[in-house]
Amino acid sequence: MPPSSAATTGGAVHKPIIMPPESERQINNLPDVLQPRRRWRSSLATGFRSALACTIVGVASIYAPLVIRRHLTFPAFSYVVTVIVVTDATLGSSLRGALSAVHATAMGAVPSVLPLWLAHRTGAGESVLATTAVVALSTFAVAVAGSAGTVAKRIALGQIIIIYVARFREERMRSEAVLLHPANVVACTALGVVAALLGVLLPCPRLATRDATDKRLAYLEVAAERVRLLADAFQLHFSSDEAAGDDEERASSCRCRRRRRQCVAACIMSQADRAASAGALLLRRISSAQGDLQWERMPALLKRWCSSRWDDDDEQACARLHELIEMPLRGMEMACTHMLQQPCWPNTNTISSICTTPTWLQHATDHVRLALLTKRIPSCSNTGTGSMEMAKLAPVSVGALEQQQQLAPFLFFLCLDLLLQGSHPAPQRPPKLLLSVSAHSDAAASQVKVIPAATTKDDDEEQPEQTRKKKHQCPRQTTRSTMRRRLVAAAKCSFSLGLAVLLGLLFSSDHGFWSGLVVATTMATGREWTWALAIARAHGTALGSVYGALACLVIDRMELRFLALLPWLILTAGFLKRSRAYGPAGAGGVAAAVSGIIIVGRRYDEPPMAFTVARLVETFIGLACIIVADLVFQPAARPSTKATAQLDRCLAALKGCFSRGRQTTTKVKVKAVQEQVALLERCVAEAAGEPHFPWSPPFPASCYHKVAGSLGRMAQLLYLYTQAHPTPIPAADEDATQRFHCLVSASLERSADLLLRLSRISSSSSRDEEDLEAGIRVSSGSDTCCCDDEDAPEMLVRSFLSQQQQQQDQGVALALASIGFCMGEMAKEALQLEAYMLDLILLAH
Repeated sequence: MPPSSAATTGGAVHKPIIMPPESERQINNLPDVLQPRRRWRSSLATGFRSALACTIVGVASIYAPLVIRRHLTFPAFSYVVTVIVVTDATLGSSLRGALSAVHATAMGAVPSVLPLWLAHRTGAGESVLATTAVVALSTFAVAVAGSAGTVAKRIALGQIIIIYVARFREERMRSEAVLLHPANVVACTALGVVAALLGVLLPCPRLATRDATDKRLAYLEVAAERVRLLADAFQLHFSSDEAAGDDEERASSCRCRRRRRQCVAACIMSQADRAASAGALLLRRISSAQGDLQWERMPALLKRWCSSRWDDDDEQACARLHELIEMPLRGMEMACTHMLQQPCWPNTNTISSICTTPTWLQHATDHVRLALLTKRIPSCSNTGTGSMEMAKLAPVSVGALEQQQQLAPFLFFLCLDLLLQGSHPAPQRPPKLLLSVSAHSDAAASQVKVIPAATTKDDDEEQPEQTRKKKHQCPRQTTRSTMRRRLVAAAKCSFSLGLAVLLGLLFSSDHGFWSGLVVATTMATGREWTWALAIARAHGTALGSVYGALACLVIDRMELRFLALLPWLILTAGFLKRSRAYGPAGAGGVAAAVSGIIIVGRRYDEPPMAFTVARLVETFIGLACIIVADLVFQPAARPSTKATAQLDRCLAALKGCFSRGRQTTTKVKVKAVQEQVALLERCVAEAAGEPHFPWSPPFPASCYHKVAGSLGRMAQLLYLYTQAHPTPIPAADEDATQRFHCLVSASLERSADLLLRLSRISSSSSRDEEDLEAGIRVSSGSDTCCCDDEDAPEMLVRSFLSQQQQQQDQGVALALASIGFCMGEMAKEALQLEAYMLDLILLAH
């Protein structure tokens, strides 16, 4: 979008967005994906599909022929299966849920025929202890299975509870009824799965392929908007520096204009942050839909007769959005934020040497936005102007840059070029600037020194042996730890489910299965620590039970009760499930929906209030058993403990990138660091919602968020550093690069030592031996490093830039300046990370 106002001062660069009304108009011009009504439509659609699926179950359980209804002996379980499968599901996830139900039947209902028959013949079915033992053993067999998914385990555990614990209304059961009982449970499961599939298919199928494509297009639209906002903020800084060069008598008015532009730039950056949050949410939804795409993949024989929307390339395109588009956008945002925080404006002469024409930056921004919005690059005849214009410019001397804030505009241009290449349909082509760096390094072959991975013959012979040893040791250790973790989780699930069944049957023989059913649907959710999940389910169960009891008291007819359920299902399955206030993965919303359906849709003659009270008591018995099992079996699986362990892994991954033996960082290591940082952010978010125990200190969520943010910025800077850095390191840059790696590695080692000290302080014995008056002391081998005291980040960047005295090409200048910026910022972040670790130790005291 071209700027609205053009004010030139003696050949100055084009100045956009000077007047606040025009700035307000551009700021409010946000894409439709950022508007709240789009999220409302999605939530309403999910709620209506859930209501439709539950309505199908209710109609089938009440108005179906008698031949079918006699086998639907437990319609409440059909509702549970329906809500598990259909909530926020697509056609692919529903098909996967149907297959999981078949797998669950093979693990739960089919093996239960023989034990149920033996229990009936021996009379052990009436014993509470025998029933509890059978349930515990069956639960352990299901939970220890590694091939079963989360949905399959939940359905299988629910089938086990109903088959072994639920009681018939008859006084005595015949042998045929005992054998028919598992078949009836399978029929209820099938009804729930069929209703979920119909809810996804009607009135029009919800396809994961379509959702992923829509989310990808929406993300590209948000990315184009972010490019416009960041370019406007960058041009505000640029034009402000030109305005500051007027005569002294106009200095006062220039300062006023500068403050006004600073306010406008801050507003634009705020909108850019909002768009970045929306883009991150879209990326998470795209990645969550990747597992469902393979279930909707069209066979190769049918693709020729189908439309072109059935394409497998969307899966690969969605996987590369983060690397090709999101990372350069974050680099541009980082550059603009750094320029906004600096009191001194960028050097106009240096920037003018990069974009001498007034409209070059606007043309480049338009090219990037057009490529993002049209999902393809314009023709070569249209894009050749900008490249030729840059090629004709005079060479730039990077060594003339003495201040680090002058390097941020170079990083902005580098990220803009990476973004332009990332939006190209052929992403395998290397960026133009990297080609320039390679050409420059080839031209200066006499100054290039390629650093090999091993320099001697002994090292070459030693490396394969170490690799073979690691290959033999790593699978054994991984298999052993995985098996141990699986056994502990299965033992915990078996203990909690058996204890819940025992206490539930002792409290009420008719409703004792509800406590076990709550444990079955809460456990086996892929979370080792379920305290927050249990609390969210308790809140949702209480809300759903109260709503169901009130609906039964007010409405007598079953048909009108189902009409009262429709708004409740839309509210819970559509909105409460996506609310952060109701636990992780919307557990509270699902529990509220299931509780209301079970109370309203029951067919027995028991008073509603008595049934509600009994079910609430059984529910809280099951949740208490879950919490006890967590404290007994996996005290080390608390989210706070996992966050500390994940922080150690993040520091180890970063130290691997800055090891002293090598001065190069591979893309595989950078990707590993990004994955570890993403896991750390997830663990910190989970630990922040953990309730506080009276016997342990609260989790320092704010400090951990700062640590995670610092590590995230280091991962982002490391990615940009590897994109701009040439693979063969020139001899002139080798010394500065080695000093930079040494400085960051030493700081990371000190941070790791502080983390080790923090883990020791957390134990009671170490805390008793700690002397608070002695202060905090870090004793490790990292106190003596090869870096001098003068190797501060500013001195390091200045030393690196001072070695580039010769005039370089445009692309080489941008790359070298970006390298200097990344080096300085990473060194600062490493020192800041060390300060954050000291804060963690102080909080631990």
